[in-house]
Amino acid sequence: MDVEDGTKAAIIEASIKLFYNKGYRGTSMPDIASECDITPAAIYYHFKNKEQVLWSCYENLVEELNERVIKEVNKFDDPKAKLERFIEIVFNIWFDRPELSLLQAGPIADLSAKRTFQYKVHRANWFKFVYDLIAELGGSFRSDEELRFSSLILSKSLSYPETLIGEFGYDHEDVSEEVKKNILVMLKKFYVQALTGERFPG
Repeated sequence: MDVEDGTKAAIIEASIKLFYNKGYRGTSMPDIASECDITPAAIYYHFKNKEQVLWSCYENLVEELNERVIKEVNKFDDPKAKLERFIEIVFNIWFDRPELSLLQAGPIADLSAKRTFQYKVHRANWFKFVYDLIAELGGSFRSDEELRFSSLILSKSLSYPETLIGEFGYDHEDVSEEVKKNILVMLKKFYVQALTGERFPG
């Protein structure tokens, strides 16, 4: 990676963290420059405006999510093994990379019509992956409506682990590895049994 590419990557990563912690509107270009220890002019060399920075952040996060989840899950041939691996990765990913939640609820700022469409395509591709994962199991959820509803529940429930953690009385940021492990086992047990009708061995 040359210097220019390295600077651009640093801008994107700093922006992801700032957008996550301060929000899009609460983050200025000087904030990003300060975080990267560069001048605002250096940012405008790579990006024409803040929306372009945001979109580059989205693209990087989508690529990271695909790399960490989809490629890893597709290493398995057995549908149930894919499901278990999917649950494990998605549950854990929000603890070590919470910034990925920027992809979850919807755009954090108004985007152009073109970018809004592209964002919806990203989300549609993600839910299609989850949909296909459940459909491949050949479980009790067979109709298109049931499959779509199941994929929505599976994806949403795993994407906000702090809700689950909080219900057990733990602080999301300080929860121990043992507690996370126990909750993950329960999640796998619940979803494997619900989606396949088989008992989870654990």
